[in-house]
Amino acid sequence: MIKFRNYLSIFLILMGIQQVHAQDSTVVSDFELWTGVQLKKSFLEDKLTAGLTQEFRFNDNSTSINNFFTEVELGYEFYKGIRVDAGYRFIRNNRKSGYLNEGRFFADLNYKHKLDRFKFSYRFRYQNQSALGDVVDDDVVNKYRLKFKAEYNIRKWKLDPYFAVEGFFAQTTNNINYIATITESERVSGFEKLRFTIGTEYNFNKKISLGGFYRYERELGSFPLNYNTSRNYFIAGVNLKFDL
Repeated sequence: MIKFRNYLSIFLILMGIQQVHAQDSTVVSDFELWTGVQLKKSFLEDKLTAGLTQEFRFNDNSTSINNFFTEVELGYEFYKGIRVDAGYRFIRNNRKSGYLNEGRFFADLNYKHKLDRFKFSYRFRYQNQSALGDVVDDDVVNKYRLKFKAEYNIRKWKLDPYFAVEGFFAQTTNNINYIATITESERVSGFEKLRFTIGTEYNFNKKISLGGFYRYERELGSFPLNYNTSRNYFIAGVNLKFDL
């Protein structure tokens, strides 16, 4: 596990180096709102969990729907603190040409532990996303995500705060039309973005909880498909959770 923490540190340092060396000519900013409902059921003395999530995400300063999705997920804790998850997300994505159906498969490796009143968790995720149906420029995007989260338990206080940071490494195909009738394709990859999140969760009872967070997301201008344009997203989120 010490090696895992070292890999996490190296990954985040590399992300920072990419950010420092990015020469950004333009910066685009937006405020987004993410809202969702999650249902979760545990089996086998809480070792096996199944989840269903419905979420809506708004962009353009939270005035229009950017995308909405339905996600199913299954997880299993095979050793204390170590869990694997796998799931599928069906997405309706608002592209320039209208809404497109997209599908995402993902697999996670999670580890968590406690230290005094702190709770630490680490997640490595692989995801594969592509458009569904007969779609022109049906690019497949692979992403590798590494997330660190720290939560602090405050005595006699129900709103325990947490902080999280996540880095994204992406691989996809870039289609280039130097000539209108000729399309050239090339595989591109690089560190795509960073997410920083603070949040909390309030438990009404053992079955129902309400979570809220505020997130800063920074797309890196050094990623090939961002075309030297960094994008900043300020995101507020609210999630209602039911433990069945």
